[in-house]
Amino acid sequence: MLQGKQNKFNFFLISILGLIISQLASAQENFRKEFNLGVNGGVSISSMSFSPNSKVRQNNLSQATGGLSFRYVSENNFGLQSEINYSQRGWKEFDAEKDPSVHYTRALDYIELPVLTHIFFDVGKHFRVVFNLGPQLGFLLNERITEDSNIDTSITYYTQKVQRRFDWGLCFGGGIELRTDKGNFILDGRYYYGLSDVFTNSKVDTTYYFAASSNQVICIKLTYLFSISLSMYL
Repeated sequence: MLQGKQNKFNFFLISILGLIISQLASAQENFRKEFNLGVNGGVSISSMSFSPNSKVRQNNLSQATGGLSFRYVSENNFGLQSEINYSQRGWKEFDAEKDPSVHYTRALDYIELPVLTHIFFDVGKHFRVVFNLGPQLGFLLNERITEDSNIDTSITYYTQKVQRRFDWGLCFGGGIELRTDKGNFILDGRYYYGLSDVFTNSKVDTTYYFAASSNQVICIKLTYLFSISLSMYL
């Protein structure tokens, strides 16, 4: 399973590099630098990558995400996009074998900071196809547990708080941008692949339960950006 994920991720990186190389060879002549500020909001669809995954049966947990967006386009087809977001993540599980009516939900509230390479291709006068790829950092602010009264409390992590509040991983995705006189509107989807664990994975720890426990999040967002003139600074 892990090998399959790695192969898919490698294919994605190779595809992005191919797009970058092709665009370097066909730069537009009338390029103008851009500096954009704005807001974003949408839905996050999250789960956890547990190992061994046979211990947990999950459903995706749908919640909210949103924040501030900053974008600087310094080269033709390339730029930097960063955000400061409030992101709700977590997981929802059930026991299909013993009692599928019993549910356990752990909601995790993060402040996250993605710093992304921004790649775009103009499609006509008002549209762009956009891609974003880069690292993302996060810090856990709060966690909330919702459980049925007859949940099996002998499972240790049900009552164990998150032990690692700092989170990091890779984020990538793409979408469509509509450019107007009133600002730019971007509808995009992203996948966050967590590379850190929320629970300890040291076998010398008495609370050890999982070998891996990382955030996995799909986000669908709508972003509004407005331009700030750079003529006085550049």
